[in-house]
Amino acid sequence: MRRSLMVVAAMTAPILASVVLSATANSAVLEATANSAVLEATANSAAQASLASDAAVKSVSCAPDGDCAAGGQYVNPSGHALAFALTERNGQWGTGIEVPGLAALSPRSATINSVSCAPGGCAAGGTYQGRAGFRHAFMTNEKNGRWSRLVTVFSARTAPSALAGVGSVSCSGPGNCAAGGGMPAFVVSEVNGRWGRAHQFGATGKNSRAEVSCTSAGNCSASWKSFVARERNGRWSKPMAVPGLSALGTGADITSLSCTAAANCVVGGTYDSRSGIEVFVASKRNWRWGRAIEIPGFTALNQEGYGLLASVSCVSAGNCVAGGSYAQPADFAGGVYEPFVASERNGRWGKAIEVPGIPPAGSTVCQPDSASCVAGQVSSVACARGGICAVGGWFDTPAISGTVAFVATYKNGLWTNATQVPGLAALDTAKNSAVRSVSCTLTGHCAGGGSYSNPGGLPAFVVDENNGTWGQVQTVRFHS
Repeated sequence: MRRSLMVVAAMTAPILASVVLSATANSAVLEATANSAVLEATANSAAQASLASDAAVKSVSCAPDGDCAAGGQYVNPSGHALAFALTERNGQWGTGIEVPGLAALSPRSATINSVSCAPGGCAAGGTYQGRAGFRHAFMTNEKNGRWSRLVTVFSARTAPSALAGVGSVSCSGPGNCAAGGGMPAFVVSEVNGRWGRAHQFGATGKNSRAEVSCTSAGNCSASWKSFVARERNGRWSKPMAVPGLSALGTGADITSLSCTAAANCVVGGTYDSRSGIEVFVASKRNWRWGRAIEIPGFTALNQEGYGLLASVSCVSAGNCVAGGSYAQPADFAGGVYEPFVASERNGRWGKAIEVPGIPPAGSTVCQPDSASCVAGQVSSVACARGGICAVGGWFDTPAISGTVAFVATYKNGLWTNATQVPGLAALDTAKNSAVRSVSCTLTGHCAGGGSYSNPGGLPAFVVDENNGTWGQVQTVRFHS
């Protein structure tokens, strides 16, 4: 099954469609809206709801102590697409539950887009559409395996068509987190377990969403479009433009932010150039933002000019990983996506490369919906501070003739080959799976989550990695 970048709307694989929408829209809020329609359209019988017949893990996060949490969207027995959360404690994943307090709102749809865990607890955020049609951003917290009643932190009340939702969450400790989202771009902070009022960034945040990254309580960074801002002791600074972006091109859009300390961060995203849509990174070192640069070698890969940067994450200042996709020619408009990764070591970015272990794109004639070429995307990148990194996504080859979820790890400058998620082949009989999110800890434990497809529906899955080995996939199950 082959994808054209110009005919995404015509794709028939629903889970893959949601991955591409996530990347091309650069908005977790848009992703949530699209996925709601997809899941509601594919709702199965109520009898299978407890077996996760239609669901997707959208975000996974692990605390330094190794416990993890995940969230996303599932279809309940009544056929509504709603937000769910689940936790992993002592290596055992629990059962997915509907976000507490959601049922009382009778939402048309809801989803969790982002999860963040710190020692002592986690937080998750997303969006729900109320009975009047308006969309609202919400947060929920987890402690000792129990999720709190959701709190609405931002609402779009101008028109039912307006989008509002949390797309990014970052926690520095239990009850001390920040969330970012849109539209318009906003941030909201939690201090000692209480969520404050949302802060907006004026005209600079129109039609965009904010990413957040926190290093301690009340000390976070935010990014959106071509702008960044800093929170210090609970107060947000005025926005500043990332240096050098205007020299690269136009239409800059920051899609990811990662900070290892208040003084050291990196952002990545896309911009428009004469060659098409390219990807960039920019770093803040010792409080000063450097000039944005194109990831070395990316333009040479991106022959069709459709670049996407899914995520950037850092082990330490000057040592980061980025991933996403580029476009290779095919015999139809837009070509096909190919997955890439790039790594920074000691402040210098290396060249963008094809994900190791995935065959490089060939020159074979590639027809839409044929099985004659390679395709794929990196959907998520995550590094543990001082530890290892993981990437996840999907890929396809002529031998597969479908899409399969993959994971790979990076440590001390070395990549492992991409690995199909163990055990998923037997479940993913329709060959339509993808890893949506990954997370790693300092101890070397990582986790990932996503979705797959079979004749019974679109189940969600989680998978763990320990000491360099990815374990068997686990299907997410839900309370009836």
